[in-house]
Amino acid sequence: MVPTATILARSTFRNKHGKTAHGLIRYGTRYKITSVIDESCTGEDAGELLGLGTLGIPVINEVPSGDDCLIIGVAPSGGKLPAEWREDIKTAIGNGMDIISGLHQFIGDDTEFCALAEKAGVSIHDVRRPPRELLIASGNRSKVPVVLSIGTDACVGKRTLIMELIKSARAAGYNPGFIATGQTGIMIGCDAGITIDSLPADFMSGMVEKMILDVEEQGKDIIFVEGQGAISHHAYGAVTHGILYGAQPHGLVVVHAPTRTHRSSFPLLPMPALEDELKVLKAHTQSPVLGIGLNCSENLERADCSKHIQEYEKKFGLPVEDAILGGADKIFKNIEQVLLKK
Repeated sequence: MVPTATILARSTFRNKHGKTAHGLIRYGTRYKITSVIDESCTGEDAGELLGLGTLGIPVINEVPSGDDCLIIGVAPSGGKLPAEWREDIKTAIGNGMDIISGLHQFIGDDTEFCALAEKAGVSIHDVRRPPRELLIASGNRSKVPVVLSIGTDACVGKRTLIMELIKSARAAGYNPGFIATGQTGIMIGCDAGITIDSLPADFMSGMVEKMILDVEEQGKDIIFVEGQGAISHHAYGAVTHGILYGAQPHGLVVVHAPTRTHRSSFPLLPMPALEDELKVLKAHTQSPVLGIGLNCSENLERADCSKHIQEYEKKFGLPVEDAILGGADKIFKNIEQVLLKK
């Protein structure tokens, strides 16, 4: 039975820092989401706020009783627990709810929370806690086609494009695999997943390689790997490199936000032009780019998004889609023609 869960996303659900909450509501299969906690939009329906229509998931102001879990649904820079959320977690534990967290700061290492959880008979699960056995990459490449999402920024839509490509692959009759490399993908549900940025650098590529080879043995037709950060990003580029080298992808899909002027949460880092990022990518991999995802729906009207899509298709000669507005069928069709030879 799928456990029920409330998402804690105070003051973040309507912005990009609430991407974990957004992903759980759009694509989640591991938990049945019953409500979202965010005092800034109490009374709204979470589905309507995401443009999905009414889903019957109310936005509330307090931790409810009756659910199996409380999921921390925010991904702030630095990954620390906001001090004002401690009372929410203590209330949830008191209500008999397990705590699911993707923060860098491990909730399970907090002595107060641990004592309360033991008394209440509930568990604390830190999704970012790394596995005990870590491997270095061997260079073993999957025989099954691997597609990696990569982007020009963090919080740009790499996982969203992958999820839409998986939907397109299933609709076309394929059996796709999904490798999660971040906390949201793991919480959504995946065939294998580790939060790669929680690993020592020497083991990032090795653990991505291992996950892909494990999923290959499950008999998948194609494997989609969630990317992180951006290869030229001053803060997150090391993780991007680790995933790229471990995945050894047969093809790439690249995600870009054309209206952003600076990288998300980094005002000193201007956004690169897509063509400049593609040049950097070409210096690190021979994997072909098979499609471009544009994240323009956060700032533009649908008509303006369509203009951007047409401009980028003409400029780069590749299928271009905004996954939120239009899915990813066009990009998957190109992946199918190049990698699956159908």
